[in-house]
Amino acid sequence: MNFRLPIALALLFAPVLAWTGEQAEFSVITEGGNRLHISSDLSPLEINRMHSWRLRLTDADGAPVANARFEVQGGMPDHDHGLPTRPEVTDEVEPGVYLLQGLRFHMPGRWLIEFGIGLGEDADRASLEFEL
Repeated sequence: MNFRLPIALALLFAPVLAWTGEQAEFSVITEGGNRLHISSDLSPLEINRMHSWRLRLTDADGAPVANARFEVQGGMPDHDHGLPTRPEVTDEVEPGVYLLQGLRFHMPGRWLIEFGIGLGEDADRASLEFEL
């Protein structure tokens, strides 16, 4: 299943957030009305360092959404290039909580990360845009 979103469409719905030491977590609403809570193991994020994110997926009532499948892609829209690595969700560490590994950002600026989410036969999407 391919969950790709055109970057231009994602930019219409994604506010630019600054990822700082004070703000190590974000929460975005998916197109399907679920909530994706995102937190990094690094705070603040560092350039040229590998790290992981925890993704907590909940429904509109806050209940965990288990057994989801994720595709992750992204890049720097202003520079017209993708991520320097191929991050992937490697584990569901508890119901509705997923480990995304293999993230590295190689330069400061505006980044866009797109999440394709498979939920059984259904698909959902979310995007996060932030400034490093």
